Amino acid sequence: MYAMAIPVLPDKVDTWRAWAAELRGPRRAEFEAFNARYELTAHKAWAQFNPDGSVLAIVVVDGPGQDGFMAAMAQSNDPFDQWFFGTVADVHGMDASSPPPPPPEQIL
Repeated sequence: MYAMAIPVLPDKVDTWRAWAAELRGPRRAEFEAFNARYELTAHKAWAQFNPDGSVLAIVVVDGPGQDGFMAAMAQSNDPFDQWFFGTVADVHGMDASSPPPPPPEQIL
């Protein structure tokens, strides 16, 4: 399992909430198939609202496929994967053409 904290762009909090609602609602079956395809048994996110007004997405991913998940998703031609990764890039201000960030380092 790994967990990471990723900044949510200030003007993208509502976009992030709407996207998560789609994943829980009308696109739930696609999201479940996506997680199964990447061998993820858990894929969760929380919003951490900070005193300075910034927001962090606290994301937890678990399962046998966790280590290669981000790199594989970024290179996928699957329409759902592209939509998913494109939204991640948009909400977090990531350059979708660059390699994904390295996985977090567990300290404790």
